[in-house]
Amino acid sequence: MATERPRYRFGPLERRGLIAGWRGGQVAVVAAGLLLGVGSLRLHPDPLGVAEAVAVLGSALAVACWPLGGRTAEEWLPTLIRWGADGAGGRRRRSGQPGAGHCPAHGGPVPFVLARPGGPRLAPPGVFAGLGILEARATDLAAEVGVVQDRRAGTLTAALALEGHSFALLGTDEQERRVGAWASVLAALAREGSAVHRLQWLALALPDDGRKVRADLEERAVSRDREAYASYQQLLEACGTGTSRHLVLLAVQVRTSRPGRGTDRERAAVDSVLRELANLSRLVGGADVTCRGPLGPAELAAAILAIGQPDPAELAASDEGRRCPPCMVGWPWPMATQAEWGRVRTDANWHVTYWIAEWPRVEVGPDFLAPILLGPLRRSVAVVMEPVSPSRAVRAVEAARTADIADSELRRRGGFLATARRAREAELVARREAELADGHGSYRFSGYVTVTSSDPTQLEEWCQATEQAAGQARLELRRLYGDQERALLCTLPLCRGLS
Repeated sequence: MATERPRYRFGPLERRGLIAGWRGGQVAVVAAGLLLGVGSLRLHPDPLGVAEAVAVLGSALAVACWPLGGRTAEEWLPTLIRWGADGAGGRRRRSGQPGAGHCPAHGGPVPFVLARPGGPRLAPPGVFAGLGILEARATDLAAEVGVVQDRRAGTLTAALALEGHSFALLGTDEQERRVGAWASVLAALAREGSAVHRLQWLALALPDDGRKVRADLEERAVSRDREAYASYQQLLEACGTGTSRHLVLLAVQVRTSRPGRGTDRERAAVDSVLRELANLSRLVGGADVTCRGPLGPAELAAAILAIGQPDPAELAASDEGRRCPPCMVGWPWPMATQAEWGRVRTDANWHVTYWIAEWPRVEVGPDFLAPILLGPLRRSVAVVMEPVSPSRAVRAVEAARTADIADSELRRRGGFLATARRAREAELVARREAELADGHGSYRFSGYVTVTSSDPTQLEEWCQATEQAAGQARLELRRLYGDQERALLCTLPLCRGLS
């Protein structure tokens, strides 16, 4: 008898507000419209004044409720204000020549001053401002660890390099067992008093000129005289340089006691993140995930710097290939950025970042992300998670149930219909309460997808392919217009992306 495949389903994005599901911004806009409408009637107590009041109130309702690109006008307002302020301050372009030069020793543009030797490698002004990479020695890990310090947020972040197995090819029982093992890892970090502030898993598909794949074939081949070996070689030759290598990172972040400087405080925070990193390394090892160890300072820098590096084939065929990219090893920050409304450029590459606005609301299997994770495109997928302590999670779910009951009663009295989405949200809250009662951990999480290409035309083609792959995975992607530069940081090992 065939074993039934395990199925999973996510609830809709929760959209609770202050009053009957209305957000504070919506209430403020409608209240302003009512005040202006009343003022218009008092100034013009005639049919013209009535028409003006109706027009003002209708406009306020449209601004508060009419969606544009998945957001209402009042939700777009902060983005528009920030976009205008960046343009007025000249902060959208931080170099005269994005993509020109990677090495200051060979004439590349240097819009900032390098950090002193031995100190943290501080980022240039802009969205990377306040970030630096520290070098720390971990006794438990027997390795030098790179730690990203965010002075503005008061956080420290380190990362592990992971290596998975052929999950999609495993049987149902083995897939379910590995998903359960990963759930146990997450539950262990969502304990009361945990030092972990956030977790992030990051899957990077980076360009490769084929040498890595061929080296792997030579390393794993049992016999070079067999027909299978020749067939595989022919397949690699047919692929040419259009291959990609995959890098999977798991980042862990802790908070310092408060933002700012302080030698003792920073040393204690570094020790804390190293302890959690060692603990996480042991936990994932027990979940049948191969841990290749922590990223050192140079490896962490290379993972961040990769966003702006061109494809190896393009680099070899251009003047850039005659420069000295190894000179910039350990310097992770882009030399230049150029932000546009729907995309951003860092050094040689253009990027488009999407937010995963909705997860599957129908039943899916444990490998539902395969269409978005696999493929020949240069793409980064990240999920940032924040563990919620059991006591805080119980308070939050009780408050959510109370708010749902109050909103339902208020809607019933006002004569509003109860929508299926509201019913699903209520079911999700009830299910979450039952899971907490059973001892499961609770997390806040959000996902992001970044598409990268050096050619703007190719970038749009890859964006369309990514949106199609997301549809196959039952994901709803939302392009983060007007905020691409900040959104790009959500797909770097920085644990960004949760408010």
